[in-house]
Amino acid sequence: METKVEIAVLDSTVPTTLVDMTRLIVRKTPLFNSYQQLKSQYHTAVASKLEDNFANFVTDNSATVNNMNDWNKRQSVFERTDCIAPMVQTLLDETRRIPTRMREAYLRQWRRSLIKRALAMIKFVQEET
Repeated sequence: METKVEIAVLDSTVPTTLVDMTRLIVRKTPLFNSYQQLKSQYHTAVASKLEDNFANFVTDNSATVNNMNDWNKRQSVFERTDCIAPMVQTLLDETRRIPTRMREAYLRQWRRSLIKRALAMIKFVQEET
């Protein structure tokens, strides 16, 4: 698993969806309540590990490496999803069709269009309220 990505996601306040453009799959975190529990378990495990390492450091005068592999083996942050938003599904389909050398430019263009749509939606909601 991509531990750095998972840790960054667990530091986030909201659940996340990850579109893996290398393997062309979509993975998501659990819904909000389950995500909060998972996040809480992770932070509890980190705090416990830090306390153990601090106790070992004080008693043995040697630092131990903070290793979260045991937690990673027990928990999976992302789950694969079959229900994909139409815009993301179109992105994946188009990415499969176009030549590899053109994919980066297409992804940049798609991201710009996503940001424009998001800004338009935010503006619309602000004007309505």
